[in-house]
Amino acid sequence: MFRPLLLTLILSTLLTTGCASKRLAQDKSFDQSAFDTASEFEGDSERALIEAEEKYEKALHEDMNFYAPLHMVQVNEALAIARGAELKGLQSDSITASAKVITLLQFANANKKKVEILLKPVLQQKRVLEQLNSPRVLPDEFADQLDEIKDLITKIEEGKENITPSDINSALEDLSELELDTLLQIHWQPAQDTLDKAEDEDAEKNAPKTFTFAEKLVEQTEDDIRAQFSNRELVSTQGLAALRAAQHALYVARDAEQLLRLDNRRAENAVLKFESLLAQIGATLNAKDIRHMALQDQATALAQNAETQASRLIAPLQKRISELEKQIAHQKVSTSKKAMKVVEIPEVIETPEVIETPEVIETPEVIETPEVIETPEVIETPEVIETPEVIEKTDET
Repeated sequence: MFRPLLLTLILSTLLTTGCASKRLAQDKSFDQSAFDTASEFEGDSERALIEAEEKYEKALHEDMNFYAPLHMVQVNEALAIARGAELKGLQSDSITASAKVITLLQFANANKKKVEILLKPVLQQKRVLEQLNSPRVLPDEFADQLDEIKDLITKIEEGKENITPSDINSALEDLSELELDTLLQIHWQPAQDTLDKAEDEDAEKNAPKTFTFAEKLVEQTEDDIRAQFSNRELVSTQGLAALRAAQHALYVARDAEQLLRLDNRRAENAVLKFESLLAQIGATLNAKDIRHMALQDQATALAQNAETQASRLIAPLQKRISELEKQIAHQKVSTSKKAMKVVEIPEVIETPEVIETPEVIETPEVIETPEVIETPEVIETPEVIETPEVIEKTDET
């Protein structure tokens, strides 16, 4: 079975890569890698297909369609063949196709690593756009830039790894421009749209002062964002300020237009309406009925009442905050003192007398004891060993 499998594998590889060779870079090790992979699954097409499916799902999760689109086209084709062959019981064909899927995915992963190195700054800028939600804010523009990046990736897949700095810079410029456009769309365009709406409703005529202020602020905001779009805090803050100014112009113009249309009866109704609005605020503050006063005086009185109540509410909170701050400060002092006591104790740590103890370690008198070890008198005892007199006496007898 091994020879038919080898023949099928070689023929399949030649047939499926023949057209692709016009685009995918030829790799001499591909056929051998595919053959080695197929050999591992000889006689077990089900296991081969399962592993191919698992690696395919992993590749999709790792966005391999972006990092190796040409490889993934062939992967999809080979996987479809493997599935069909397995259903028909053609083990050899199924193993061959599954092995090709696995091998292609290995080469696709290698291509991804090349892309991450060669296109590192471009990919970083792409992530910036994704964090800004550019794919949703400007989907068509983002898709165009994505196609431009994929063109560079395709060059790498085709073996054209000589991506020039001009290629990188061109892509970065386009991506940076899209970043600016995205920020303008998010933070400036709402203000411009609101200002256009105000203009459509004759705000320039009915509220000229408010409209002119908003118009200048919106224009200045666009200039500031274009000049400093990397300063996200400035972009957000000024964009919101421009929006609020445009909204103010819109609503002031609407109210002004209504006032211009008032006759005597409608004017009275308008005053009573304003008065009822102030009365609602007074009821919320538990203030006395002050509708006998002029509208401006009513507003002033309610503001003073609110300020008084706020002071009464804030006073105990401020007192409590002050007490807590004192407690925290006291705890910090106590903690620092304890830390100083624990850290200081250098005498206990050093204890040079206990560590050195030279007298106890040396104890030369006890170790040497030369008198006891030598004891020459006891060892020699020549008198006892010789005893010559006793031996001679035996001869005489």
